[in-house]
Amino acid sequence: MLAAAAFTLAGTLTACSSSSGDVSSDSKQTIRFVWWGNEDRAKATEKVVERFEKAHPNITVQTEFSGYPAYVQKLTTQMAGGNAPDLLQLDRPTFGEYQQKNQLAELTPYVGKDLKTDGISDNLLAGGKAVGKQYAMPAGLTTQLLVYDKDVFKKAGVTVPEGGWTWKQFAADMAKVEAKSGRAGSTDFGWAIDWFESWLHQHGKQLYTSDRKLGFTEDDLKQYWSMLASMREQKGVTGAEDTTKMDGSAQNSALVAKRAGSEIAYDSSVTSYVSTYSGTLGYAPLPSDSKTKSGMAALPPVYYGIAKTSSHKDAAALLLDFLLNDPESGKVLGTTRGTPPNSKIATKVCADATGGDKQTCDFQSKVADKLSPSDTWLWPSGSSAVKTDFQRVYDDVIFGKTSVSAGAAKVVANAKQSLGQ
Repeated sequence: MLAAAAFTLAGTLTACSSSSGDVSSDSKQTIRFVWWGNEDRAKATEKVVERFEKAHPNITVQTEFSGYPAYVQKLTTQMAGGNAPDLLQLDRPTFGEYQQKNQLAELTPYVGKDLKTDGISDNLLAGGKAVGKQYAMPAGLTTQLLVYDKDVFKKAGVTVPEGGWTWKQFAADMAKVEAKSGRAGSTDFGWAIDWFESWLHQHGKQLYTSDRKLGFTEDDLKQYWSMLASMREQKGVTGAEDTTKMDGSAQNSALVAKRAGSEIAYDSSVTSYVSTYSGTLGYAPLPSDSKTKSGMAALPPVYYGIAKTSSHKDAAALLLDFLLNDPESGKVLGTTRGTPPNSKIATKVCADATGGDKQTCDFQSKVADKLSPSDTWLWPSGSSAVKTDFQRVYDDVIFGKTSVSAGAAKVVANAKQSLGQ
């Protein structure tokens, strides 16, 4: 609640980022840095900011964070109003949205100078590019996984198959978990367009094509949501009352609340699960019917960008570089945004890792041969609205307000409208 309140106050703290003209990074100034995420990410980020302020006593950093939905709503309003924060956290939908609306500063002039990229892979960097220029920097490297309670699965007689589950096997095992434990086998993952994207990749498709068109059809979504409807009937996934609360945060997680025995997530959330869950957790690849397409990709969990309206771009670039390339910052941040984007720092962090950080590093190492490169093209303007609408329509489906077929048709029609197609 305090975090949300702090973020709400952000609208009043605009004097430091809305004026025209840059201020030299060696001048005394205040910059704003905002992000979304769980408490573990916030605590680690605050520690790095404190170290940055000690290294740059002329720069004061105001920090704000919240949950994802509130973050996007507030930030989109600020970006449109020209009073955006200086340094901001982005995902693929918001990056595509803001870049195509000319709301992000080009970072290319800083690359190789205040902003070093020699330790970051070309594939990670490519996701932050548009028209051949760098507009965002990867905050880490993550992939998708299934988090599960080892004891709950063991008591239900469920083990992760050596070659991974097929979707049919997974559905049967999740129903078994519910029958033996009283918990749904897994959180219903139909709410998040992220997990639908993984399923699409398993079928050789994607959410958006390289020319920024919609990459899936009504039939694709109907097939996906029908699979989940069948699992829901068998109580293999959570009911509507639990699913509608999901937003990617630990506080609203059905697994953390012990209403489900497992949950699909990004491995950048492992440290949060470990710090909030009372039980022994295991990690498994996503189910897939393909032997060659796991649906799991090596991708940035989030990006960092600098607002075009910022009058403190030089100072923001210094903080951005500190987040990405300072070895001690990498150690403090750990895997709260996935493994560090700088490969040398990632190697060191994983070598010394304990707890949730070690579990993240070990999982990435274990599934390395299953990961495909992430899509590196810019997502279309409107994709942020598509993501929000996807969850809203799924709520109508699971509460029986609309059918799977009608819901799928509505998502596609709304998406085409949002994308201007």
